[in-house]
Amino acid sequence: MVSVTAPEGIDPLSRVHIMLVADSLDAGGAERHVVDLAIALQGQQHQVTVACSSLGAFEGTLRDTGIEMAVAAPCRTKRRVSAVYALGLRRLIAERKPALIHSHMYASGTAAAIATLGTGIPLVHTEHSEAGWRSPRARLWARWAHHRSDQVVAVSQSIRDRLIEIDSMDPARVTMIRNAVPAASLQPATVHWPFEPGAPLAGVVARLHPEKGVEIFLEAAAHVHRMCARCRFVVVGSGPSQEQLEKLAEGLGLQGVVHFAGSHPDARALFSLLDLVVVPSLSEGTPLVPLEAMHAARPVIATTAGGLPDQIGHGETGLLVPPGNPEALAGAILHLLREPARRREMGAAGYRWVRQHDRHEMMLNQTLEVYRAALKAVTPADLVTRYG
Repeated sequence: MVSVTAPEGIDPLSRVHIMLVADSLDAGGAERHVVDLAIALQGQQHQVTVACSSLGAFEGTLRDTGIEMAVAAPCRTKRRVSAVYALGLRRLIAERKPALIHSHMYASGTAAAIATLGTGIPLVHTEHSEAGWRSPRARLWARWAHHRSDQVVAVSQSIRDRLIEIDSMDPARVTMIRNAVPAASLQPATVHWPFEPGAPLAGVVARLHPEKGVEIFLEAAAHVHRMCARCRFVVVGSGPSQEQLEKLAEGLGLQGVVHFAGSHPDARALFSLLDLVVVPSLSEGTPLVPLEAMHAARPVIATTAGGLPDQIGHGETGLLVPPGNPEALAGAILHLLREPARRREMGAAGYRWVRQHDRHEMMLNQTLEVYRAALKAVTPADLVTRYG
């Protein structure tokens, strides 16, 4: 491909069609990030298409904003390499002719890397995960996809370090951009938990996968319940671990104490209904849940996994505990459930912090700079199409 620069004075990112690629539109932090990014890009007057292997809970949100959606596979593709997904995505690219592709998550990252081969279309990929679940084969595929990308976004410093030190990425092609939440999208929900009014309530909002540490949360809940019989717990989310977690809760004697609420179309609306939010992850990137909780003025108890310590001010906006330690987690939960004044103080501090650091606008601007870097070199044919 012959590289040339855009004509002087013309922003290579002006009037372009951006295709965001996500595994699905199911409820989840990375999926929510894609939806929020699509809406923000549309607000910047860009044409946006969200391509995925299947639709889901966020379909209505995108439809309401008029953002185009396109399905590239006959079934949901998650955590695997799919030639069918890649071929479907390649067909969509040929039809829609986007100027730039931005993929998210493993299945979509590998599919986009395959689909853009030989097209000359710039590819940006966001790495959302510490990727502890990946097999050696999956890590090789991910590494190949990263090197195929023109630019890679890491949502935490630890992920950026991994991409550079382990995957041997050029540091100039890896940008750390922390996820953020647009405050205007946070709306309260009307939900009634099956507990007596006034019961102290701690909740987890997460996809039910082992790395999210919900098993540790349930073990901690059992410890807390022995010390505080009125305390109650909620698990919001769904996933492959749900049946196993429900059996664990029953085995721990938590019937009537823990409520599995399933997925919610916009789980962030539920935070104001909790007394405190728990993020018991064993591995993480930079999750949205703590930011959403702080927007709702709720304190957060989180582990020190991934980028969580960068989000939570220990002793100020919440508490940090070691990952995989139910006793430490139980102690932190019990402390805050027993201290309503301390919870209110931490929640207010978190709200002030997240409002003072308008990180969503910063995140958007940093992402646009990554796009500019990816678009900086274009082919002569691209120049004819874009600039006439």
